[in-house]
This record gives sequence, structure tokens and C-alpha cells, in this order.
Amino acid sequence: MQRISSWTDLVGVLGRFRYGTVVGGVAPTPLKAEWLNMVQEELANFILAYLPALDKADDTQLLQAIRAFGAAYAVKATTLAGYGIVDAYTKPQTDGMLAQKANNAITLGGYGIGDAYTKVAVDSLVSALQTAVDNLAATKQDKNTALMAAPGWRLDKATGFLEQWGSGVVAADATSAAIDFPRPFAEVYNCFGNKVSPNAEDGDGNAAGAFFISATQYKLFNDTANFPATIHWRAIGKAPGY
Repeated sequence: MQRISSWTDLVGVLGRFRYGTVVGGVAPTPLKAEWLNMVQEELANFILAYLPALDKADDTQLLQAIRAFGAAYAVKATTLAGYGIVDAYTKPQTDGMLAQKANNAITLGGYGIGDAYTKVAVDSLVSALQTAVDNLAATKQDKNTALMAAPGWRLDKATGFLEQWGSGVVAADATSAAIDFPRPFAEVYNCFGNKVSPNAEDGDGNAAGAFFISATQYKLFNDTANFPATIHWRAIGKAPGY
């Protein structure tokens, strides 16, 4: 990694970008292709160290890589102090092997060292740590949860996008009482609905639908004067905590 000053002298203090001034005759720091390529490769290389490939459609890859790095570091930071054994796997060797285990899923067989951290103790701990990392990784990569029912909902855990749906019956020319969403929103982006089987229009028209009244409740309405209506509704928004 290098500052922009490695490619141009038109920089500010400490090699930082500077603004230019027309009146003062000071040129701004140019954006050099070499610097942009260096930044791009730094980010791409970090992502590829923890993810299988770059994906132009996924703008959360850097976050995923940072989380994967954090999980690996948590294992590396785990020491084996307390076993009180001194002659087989030394502490640096064991900690190094634990770090490799977290990143590459290797085993400790074949090192040929025999009495300090005993091999049985180390292999047992490595297995437990690997399970913990796998569980953590599965949690972090779990992008969606859902209740596939009517009413139901779907949550994208990566973004907080929450989608909900259901149906209800409304009497002729009426609006329902307030109804709770299956799950509360932090923010509602849209809420709408339509009749399952439209009736012929009457004097009041044939409109029906749904609207939200808060982040936790909605209402259904039916403007048809002479017919009740079954209305399917859908709402989208942001889940709490995002």
C-alpha cells in the first residue's frame, strides 16, 4: 500500500490529496490510474483471501471477508495455557497449527512431536475450535430466514430487507380494524393489496387494498358498496436492528 504521493508530487502535507485553486494557480492532486489500481488490488486480494471469488453483484464481500478474518483471528488468539505439559507440541507450534486449522481445515497428524501439549489434548481442542468456527461462519453467511405461510415473512439477514404478506376479509364499503404485521418493521417502504376475485363495479367503484398505519400495524379497505372482499396484501421494509 502506498499514498498517492508515490505517483505524483502534486500532494498536500503527509502525502495526502489536496484541493486545487484556480486563483492561486495550485493544481489539485490528480487521480492516477496506478494509485486506483493499487487500491483496487489491495481490496480484491483481501476479499479473495477469505472468499472463493469476486462478485460484481454483491456489495457486501468486503464485509464478509472482514467477518471471516475476525473468526480466524479469534481462533488464533486462543491459547492452550493451562495444560501444564512441556515437551511435545510447543506453545508456538500449537498456536500456529491452530491458526492453520481455522483457515485450512488441516489436521495435526504427522508433526512427530510427542510430550507437552499432548497430541490427544491438542487434536481434541482443535476439533472443538473448528466446530465453533464452522458454526460461526454458518451464522454469518446465513442470509435469509423465512416463515413460508399465510400470513408469512422473509428476512434477508445480510441487508435487513423484510418482506411480509397475508390476506383478510373486509365487509362491503368498509375498512378493517388495525391488524398486527407478523413481524414488526423498523421502517415500512410500501404496503399494498388487491382483491382475490374482483366483483362487478357498483356505484362506489371497485377499489380495495391495504395500507400501513405504523411500523407494526396495517389496515385493509374495500370500497365496493355491495360486496365483501378477500384481499391479499404485501408489505416491504427494513427490519429492526439494521
